[in-house]
Amino acid sequence: MNNPYQILGVNQNASKKEIMDAQMEAMKAKKYPLPEIHSAMRQLLDPTKRLAADFMCPARIKSKRPQKIMLDLPLPDIDINEINDDSFDSLN
Repeated sequence: MNNPYQILGVNQNASKKEIMDAQMEAMKAKKYPLPEIHSAMRQLLDPTKRLAADFMCPARIKSKRPQKIMLDLPLPDIDINEINDDSFDSLN
């Protein structure tokens, strides 16, 4: 499935008029075949198909990659075995 937004050169907030104008521009540019341009236009003008296109071809990634957190604080020496021993004592 090709990205209809990329074919027509519009963003996801494009109005009906902008989509129609973009279709005419895409037809003049001849970068994509006419049936593909027409299919992209029909897909973006139909609300249910446009919702599917928004889901399948997001404009940008909405989440960021997790970043490694670096702390420059001095941490006390902690013995993990002491913590584990104390935690099991509380269960008795």
